[in-house]
Amino acid sequence: MSDKSQIIRTAFLKAVFSLLGYVAYCDGPINRHEIKRIKIHMKKMNLSELDQRKALYLFKSGTRPEFNASQTIKEFRQTTTPKLVQILLVHLITMARADGGLVKKEMHAILWLARELGYKSIVFNHLLRMIYTQDQIARRNNPTLDNQSGPRTEFNHSSAGAQQQTYDAAGKTHNHTGKNHSHTQANYQSAELQNAYTILGVTADMTEEEIRKTYKKLASQFHPDKLAGQGLAQEQLHAATERFKKILAAYEFIKQHRSIYSAPVS
Repeated sequence: MSDKSQIIRTAFLKAVFSLLGYVAYCDGPINRHEIKRIKIHMKKMNLSELDQRKALYLFKSGTRPEFNASQTIKEFRQTTTPKLVQILLVHLITMARADGGLVKKEMHAILWLARELGYKSIVFNHLLRMIYTQDQIARRNNPTLDNQSGPRTEFNHSSAGAQQQTYDAAGKTHNHTGKNHSHTQANYQSAELQNAYTILGVTADMTEEEIRKTYKKLASQFHPDKLAGQGLAQEQLHAATERFKKILAAYEFIKQHRSIYSAPVS
């Protein structure tokens, strides 16, 4: 490993976990449940025992009153690339939402960090919507997600007669049986398609070529191989890898839908 790669990896680890501690402390003292979630995330990242101890120390250091978030960001930006700045933000949002959502103070803290990292509000909001929609789909497809090693990335096509589950705007769950299957299935497909468009940041009235170009640009920002070439270790690419899988799943879902329903009638 080159000295430059080692510097990048060390800086990334420091920024991720210390800033996560900073965000977590915004809504009050850290509790054992937050520590447990951090440890689970570290295992998902396949960090070594030594790196896990370092990460936990960094997390706790970020919760101290004297912690200087601005200085930490400044140091990180001096040793990294724009793509890795985005991956840092993805890590922070992903881990901060591990308990199911962001409270107001956490949201304000992450928004402030995004600005410090050079993100405009409109870009940050798009990233947040994309992550929220991806996680919503993952949890809907796999209700026991928090107890498993990783999220599912596929869009479900439920079989006829099976029980359906949909979510309204308020996030409430509704179960439907096969009795009204055709109507429910149509609504389900429509909701899933809209989610897929949201993940890519595209709209239904865009052409296939416009969607493809948007997908390629977005995918390149999260592609593990491209990010690994910039100095991050494989374990530090966990969040980006999961996002890349979901972006790919969304694109494939859109392509399949448009090929079926946009094909000329013979």
